Amino acid sequence: MKAFFVSLGCPKNLTDTEVLMGKLAAAGHTLTTKEKEADIIIVNTCAFLKSARDEAMTTIKKLQRYGKPVYVAGCLPKYLKKVRHSSFGFRSSDFGFKTIDSIGLFDHCTPRVKATPPWTAYVKISEGCNNHCSYCLIPGIRGKLRSRDQSDILAEVSLLAKKGVKEIIFIGQDTTAYPNFAPLLINTAKIKGIKWIRIMYANPKTLDEKTINALKSVQKIVKYIDLPIQHINDKILELMNRPKPGGSGITNLISRLRREIPGIAVRTSLIVGFPGETEKEFRDLLNFVKWAGFERLGVFEYSKEAGTPAAKMRGQVPEKVKRQRFNKLMSLQNRISREMNRKLIGNIFEVLYEGSGVARTVYDAPEIDCSVRIMPRSAWERVSPGEFVKCKITGSGAYDVTGRILSP
Repeated sequence: MKAFFVSLGCPKNLTDTEVLMGKLAAAGHTLTTKEKEADIIIVNTCAFLKSARDEAMTTIKKLQRYGKPVYVAGCLPKYLKKVRHSSFGFRSSDFGFKTIDSIGLFDHCTPRVKATPPWTAYVKISEGCNNHCSYCLIPGIRGKLRSRDQSDILAEVSLLAKKGVKEIIFIGQDTTAYPNFAPLLINTAKIKGIKWIRIMYANPKTLDEKTINALKSVQKIVKYIDLPIQHINDKILELMNRPKPGGSGITNLISRLRREIPGIAVRTSLIVGFPGETEKEFRDLLNFVKWAGFERLGVFEYSKEAGTPAAKMRGQVPEKVKRQRFNKLMSLQNRISREMNRKLIGNIFEVLYEGSGVARTVYDAPEIDCSVRIMPRSAWERVSPGEFVKCKITGSGAYDVTGRILSP
């Protein structure tokens, strides 16, 4: 049997897709990259936001046209089951597809077919979340926080390293809530072949002293952290059920990271238009972003999700106002990013070359962050994908920069 896969959503979903592919391959089935050749089609979905559910349904409908059985995995089946007895009143069978049980946690012995480049791998260390943010469906879909044993994670990283992986990216719904996260980082750095260790989805509430010290002192842990804060105003943080460490605590944390880890790149994500956000609270957020000067920033317009406490809150912000605030914040970040990139010109970085003239610095996670465009073509044609090389930055734009590879 041949199976065609589509993976939607975040890297956490992608690791689940890799396991689904691995289990099918281990059972003697084959994978194909062509829909028409497939006997079955499997779509691993995200349901965190309405836009993600819409994307999933559009993808499913498109694939159903091939006349092959379509199986749906991931968050969408759980979401449909969760709302089945609500006013929505529909079932997955109404849409003509079958569902696959959630992957959940798995161990290093679980068959897996990597879908990332050979030199990079996502390692999911936990599943679920205990935070219950008022806008978020994840705890209801993914359940409470469950963590893998450290020995199991290290065994997986060792296997990946032997297969040529050089960059390990730790992920989870709340990565830094993992028990003894700092020792995991330190022990991962001891594994031969691993060059970069990257932390995604850290939470200001669970980013502890030991993890900061490991980030500061262990060379292989790249000086980059993904630290979603969502807002800075205390009133909005309370409404979001994200009271700790509060606005002043977040400001102090970012100041400390910049002070103790010179050159660190901080990525964050923010929500605009949350219920109760007036012009005052939005100005607080705008001023905070001016002060913080984030190297990487993602902004989302609040999405009213049925089944969350925030959906029932008073003070819902009109869609037009959300869009205006989104545009203002992104315009500000565009200016900040341009100025930061301009200052990089003339600097030399070690970059990970990924092919077709594109490379990444330690400050850039795959897919979501910036790239280094290598010039001229004759220079990068002599470099193999997955190779680390020295690169001098020669030009800059709002997000990507250009660079020249230096001779060894």
